Amino acid sequence: MMKTKNILLLLACVSLFACNQQPKTETFNINIDLANTEGKIAYLLKDGLTLDSAELVNWKASFATPVCNDNEMYSLMLKGWRRPFYFFTDNTDVTLEGDAQNPNAIVVKGSESQDRLNAFTEGYMALDEKMERIGSQLEEAKKAGDQQLVEQLQQQYDDAQEIEKMYCFDYVWEHPTDPVAHYVLYRYKWAFGPCELRTMIDNIHHTDSTLSTSNLRQAEEYVEKQERVQAGQPIIDFTQNGPDGNPVTLSQLAEGKLLLVDFWASWCPDCRKANPDVVATWQKYHEQGFDVLGVSFDTNKEAWLAAIEKDNLTWTQVSDLQGWNNAAGALYAISFIPQNALIKDGMIVARNLEGDALMEEVGRQLEK
Repeated sequence: MMKTKNILLLLACVSLFACNQQPKTETFNINIDLANTEGKIAYLLKDGLTLDSAELVNWKASFATPVCNDNEMYSLMLKGWRRPFYFFTDNTDVTLEGDAQNPNAIVVKGSESQDRLNAFTEGYMALDEKMERIGSQLEEAKKAGDQQLVEQLQQQYDDAQEIEKMYCFDYVWEHPTDPVAHYVLYRYKWAFGPCELRTMIDNIHHTDSTLSTSNLRQAEEYVEKQERVQAGQPIIDFTQNGPDGNPVTLSQLAEGKLLLVDFWASWCPDCRKANPDVVATWQKYHEQGFDVLGVSFDTNKEAWLAAIEKDNLTWTQVSDLQGWNNAAGALYAISFIPQNALIKDGMIVARNLEGDALMEEVGRQLEK
């Protein structure tokens, strides 16, 4: 009997010890306070996966979020936004304040990492606003036909663009172990070529070879894709449907001709501005063997078709109507539009040509 009691006592102690060893689930709050959100559903995401959702009442909602070691970034998504809003929490209570109609101006309070990102973003926006002012002046000078002023402003615009780019590069270079820098690297990847991105990534690993944040991994994957679709590489084939629903295959359309694969969208202002240059090149060289395949990042078929007609895009067009999730765009590592790839004999011969450079390169390739 004594032996049985001892065994039961031992089992009870083991059970109590096991209960005490169970991980205690701790949470922190992500509070939302955004104007113009009444009745909307807010989605909380991490690494592209939806963690939770909540209806905004009186513009407010709150998520009780489990504390975790992999707490690099979260994002918020509302219907009508083209991209999620990304933010840091540091496993502490944070509040997102602002207006849903202006997601770029949302303020996040409560996280030191977010404070660093806010400081970086404030500096970046100041540079961006300066570049936009110069860009507006440049457009006015073009309309006025003042070529001397156009050249001056174009140089100022190019210089401002380079300063903005180096602002990002310097932050990543000077803070290699900071997860905020890894976010900057991935968020502004579109501003850099594969060699520049590889240089920043190598510097991070040289500083600490064990670092592996989500944004750093995504940047590494992106640069690998970019390297795969540079000039001198074979094309990556794909098939998408045209407006009539019939499939179009890149390799079949490109056979025996010089083909520009043009990634664009009806809702993209820069794409619409670039379209006349593509039209002019097509009209000049089409009879000599040049053609274009438009790949649209639209989600609205009617808007896509209307833009095709309005901009006189008479060449073959395709889209899977998945917006930024366009499958062909993913194959070619498209992170901004417009972008293009000039292909010949199954190879990529040039990337991201525009204006006079597009006209000149097409002419040069056709003379070969």
